[in-house]
Amino acid sequence: MRTPVRTTATALLVAVFVDALGSGLYMSVSVVFFTRYLGLGAGQVGVGLSVAGAASFALLVPTGVLADRVGPRRTLVAAHLARAALLVCYPFVPGFGSFLVVVALLAVADRAASPLVQGLFAVAVGEAERVRAMGRARSLQNLGLALGGLGAGAALVRDADAVYVAVVLANALSFVLAAVLVARLRTTEGERARGGGPLPLRRRLGVFRDRRFAALTALNSAVSLHVTVLTAGVPLWVLAHDALPRPVIAWTLVLNTAVVVLFQVRATRSTRTAEEGGRALRLSGLLLAVCCAGLALTGALPTPAAVAVLLVAVAFQAFAEMHQQAGSWAISYDLAPDDRRQVYLAFFSLGNAARNTYGPLVVTFLVVRQGAPGWLLLGALVLGAGAWAARIGREPAVPAGAAAPALPLPDVSRRKP
Repeated sequence: MRTPVRTTATALLVAVFVDALGSGLYMSVSVVFFTRYLGLGAGQVGVGLSVAGAASFALLVPTGVLADRVGPRRTLVAAHLARAALLVCYPFVPGFGSFLVVVALLAVADRAASPLVQGLFAVAVGEAERVRAMGRARSLQNLGLALGGLGAGAALVRDADAVYVAVVLANALSFVLAAVLVARLRTTEGERARGGGPLPLRRRLGVFRDRRFAALTALNSAVSLHVTVLTAGVPLWVLAHDALPRPVIAWTLVLNTAVVVLFQVRATRSTRTAEEGGRALRLSGLLLAVCCAGLALTGALPTPAAVAVLLVAVAFQAFAEMHQQAGSWAISYDLAPDDRRQVYLAFFSLGNAARNTYGPLVVTFLVVRQGAPGWLLLGALVLGAGAWAARIGREPAVPAGAAAPALPLPDVSRRKP
């Protein structure tokens, strides 16, 4: 007979998959829906997405504060239902101003969901299993996004307004189903799942004074540039070299998805503490540096060899992604105090939000402007960030239940080897 803990974890995994399936269906047609159905210009869509990104960044930590107070389960249910309601509003948006409001609110709910899911896994499974559970969730998320993307491809073939509206509403339905699954969860620590007791706001926001956690957040953000390498760097590199066939861009995405689905759980082995998480980031930085070096070589190789090296490089990128994810989960779990877990997880997620802003600028400048040397510079950057994260991860930390929220970063320059 299945234990309540395993049943709860399974239900949460199903909710993650349903969320990803709807999101994958919607993401591939969203821009077409905005321009073809809503009649917005490309510039208006760009402005709307930028405003949405800024709003989600600004409200991520306040959402974490709220989740610590009322509980991650209730907050995630509210986020899913808000996403569904806002998507239902999309087909009736009368103009650009209304579009800005809807897209910004939707981005806030979307961005909040990830740390809320992570917080729920912390109380749905034991401490020893939470990173592994996040690995399973990551695999299912990639599978759901891929299957949703395939469905979106069929929708794009029809190229009809009714089909685009149906896709948007199908995504809304997926969020309703995810909300129902999350609402029915029963965790091992009910009180913390419902929310914590009252804490002074200064203590809840103590994460801003936690220098060690802030440093690891920033370094993890740098190592996570593997996302931008895959989604922006590789396509730009392929388009700039006639020897590389254009379809290889799609092959790299398929390869990345397949590797993550198959091996993400395995990559979480022996990664539970902040120290082990730091080592995982160091390994991720090394793997991504190898990827960058391989990509730098492809510009000078004949087509068959260039394609082969590029695909091998992307395989290294996928393994870098998996170890970075495992390291980030271990660090954020281990260093987050129990009574302020959600605000800590939300703060850690700021690094990913920031990467989505600076990542395309950094990668585009290095790849487009600098060429092969740019790839080597990028590899050196992530290699250094990973090594620094491993060093900070070894430093002693304040216990999760301790009252003092901040720990000054030690002067490691005077420490003997």
